[in-house]
Amino acid sequence: MGQLSGKVAVISGSSRGIGRSIAWGFLEEGAVVYITGRDPDPLNNTLKDFQKEHPESVRSFCGDLTSTKTVRELVTTIWGRDGHLDIAVANIGSGRSKPGWDIEDSIWQECMEKNFFTSVILSRECLKVMTPARSGNIIFISSIAGCEVISAPVPYAAAKSALLSYMKYTAHLVGGEGIRMNAISPGNILFDGGTWSKKLKEDPELVNTYINENVPSQKFGTPDDVARLACFLASDQSSFVTGANFIIDGGQMRRVL
Repeated sequence: MGQLSGKVAVISGSSRGIGRSIAWGFLEEGAVVYITGRDPDPLNNTLKDFQKEHPESVRSFCGDLTSTKTVRELVTTIWGRDGHLDIAVANIGSGRSKPGWDIEDSIWQECMEKNFFTSVILSRECLKVMTPARSGNIIFISSIAGCEVISAPVPYAAAKSALLSYMKYTAHLVGGEGIRMNAISPGNILFDGGTWSKKLKEDPELVNTYINENVPSQKFGTPDDVARLACFLASDQSSFVTGANFIIDGGQMRRVL
């Protein structure tokens, strides 16, 4: 019996990278897991991989979760099939944006939508079924870019900072309803197809110098590192933890919390 046995979870953006690792971690801990993505091919490939060991516990939902209508369809699907929703992980986001300060409105809007509003929409629609049940757990994947000034695009950093503020304020509003909300802020996470993977291919010497000079552990993190923390936050082991932001960055951040 895993520490998430009997729980139903949904992870947005879970066909690859951090979301995929969190989904696998939840499955290994006994949860029924809905993986999601907008592109059917990678989503189906992940589903097939997971079904090899968890054929009865993994489900998939293909759709654009930046759309409120689609998110409502997702929550309705979960509720109709399983009758409850215990855990939601808001994982959609992208650090790719324009550098500097002279940035077009369209880029700001796109970055805020992808890195902030999608998480707000998912959490809001999940809260609509969690609060009547007086039970639920929502985890946001943010970034250290939202906590401290690093070499990240300003729109991305602003969106992730807004997400942390949203998490903190909303956790206070729903704590009395039996809902816990927390965030994970990763540093440099390396996986195939991710931002750092592409940067490594373009200029490995520059990237390795950056990691060695800025990260005390002098290495990249992995999606599995984030997944292990998510499993803790999703479990009863963290039952007294809400409104908190957990930084996982190999020691990169310098400010005292």
